[in-house]
Amino acid sequence: AGQERDWTPNISLGLPVLIPEAYVKDLPVRLGLYRRIGALASDAESDAMAAELVDRFGKLPEEVDNLLGVVALKRACREAGVEKLEAGPKGMVLSFRGNAFSNPAGLVRWLSSKGGMVRLRPDHKLAISREMDVATRLRFARDTLGALVGIVGQAKAA
Repeated sequence: AGQERDWTPNISLGLPVLIPEAYVKDLPVRLGLYRRIGALASDAESDAMAAELVDRFGKLPEEVDNLLGVVALKRACREAGVEKLEAGPKGMVLSFRGNAFSNPAGLVRWLSSKGGMVRLRPDHKLAISREMDVATRLRFARDTLGALVGIVGQAKAA
């Protein structure tokens, strides 16, 4: 499982993801926070981090909220074997690592339950067509990945 850790999902949602200077003035502190946020290993750790930030620096700006969301999304992508996720105003495309998904049968069942909104393209990418404003993208990506992680889990349990 050692090599499983050496890839990083590539995520682009067209959202600002950063710790604004106005929020954390001190550069070394900001860099330290980036490092810690990048290393968060669970949703519980993300929640604790968010609480700490609010405690130390005040209400979370949207960009920091996005940053925490994207880090959580990366964890889910890694679990579901999603190498690349791109979302824009018209929808979302996901690429699986090695063009393979660990529970193809479960994926097919899930796709058919989505009634054509989600489809597997001939190039093995998952395409989801729907209008998405910036605010919806992160939430929708997390919901989708939550479903995929669940489908992976079914295969492990079987």
